[in-house]
Amino acid sequence: MASLFLSYRHDDSTGFAGRLSDALESKIGVDSVFRDVDDIRPGQDFVEAIETQLQAVAAVLVMIGPHWLDATGPDGERRLGAPHDFVSLEVEAALASGKPIIPLLVGGASMPTATDLPPPLTGLARHQAVTLSDVGWREDVDRLVTSLRELIPVKGKRSSRPAWPILAGVAILALLGVFAALRFLPDSTVPGHPAKAVADISGRWEARVKYDWGDEYSERFEFKQLGNVLHGTATYQQGTLAIEQARLEGEWLSFITRSQEMLGSDDPWKEVTQRYTGQVMPNGIHFTLEIGGGYSVHPPIEFVAHRVVK
Repeated sequence: MASLFLSYRHDDSTGFAGRLSDALESKIGVDSVFRDVDDIRPGQDFVEAIETQLQAVAAVLVMIGPHWLDATGPDGERRLGAPHDFVSLEVEAALASGKPIIPLLVGGASMPTATDLPPPLTGLARHQAVTLSDVGWREDVDRLVTSLRELIPVKGKRSSRPAWPILAGVAILALLGVFAALRFLPDSTVPGHPAKAVADISGRWEARVKYDWGDEYSERFEFKQLGNVLHGTATYQQGTLAIEQARLEGEWLSFITRSQEMLGSDDPWKEVTQRYTGQVMPNGIHFTLEIGGGYSVHPPIEFVAHRVVK
């Protein structure tokens, strides 16, 4: 029986769902992920299969792509919350089950708020989301797996075989764990290896950024740095935004900013998230910008920011 239930909208994030299932099963175990396209047999009752699986799994993953929230059916009505929308049925059943739920944001999607969701699904907004980005896919999946291992029970069984091969295996795994820990500890914790210096990016940086819709802007970045703790602002088109979730590790920098987007006077405002990942190099900070949320889907944008010398 699968340990994880993966809910996703087929015409929104099928590629991401398949990619994630393969990654999770390679790390957690074969057949550890249930998803309807693979695991519901032809002719089997959908609702019954979903309820059976939810009773057995340890956690539920709700994958949210760019069109998860506003996808419409043939009648032009929003599918989320409709009586026969399979995604709505899955999420509602997951909330009712009391199982741990982890929303997964892919394709630049933003986490919906309670007001965005139909009443039976508003509880989803209270769950902490995990972003799986194209740029940092492997690292994001590794962090997700670490969290999932705390939720998935370790299954064991009695054996009449001699205990010494098991003990020997445990000893070998323990040694491998020590070597792995030494390999991934910060350099300052390994004797003979100096700590890796954190890049100094304090001050103003400027870049010429051409967006995929054709507009080009001179963007400014102001950083105030205390060790690897980072504060500051970044411009996005014509607005100055505060940076959030900033991380500076060695030469690698990441942060997000948030803005609002509206198509017309009758359309609601939607939050847009700008996710920046940068590498500090001698000739500037080489950024990749991923824009998520809003009314459009955008490919990643690459540019280089240069320090402004006072």
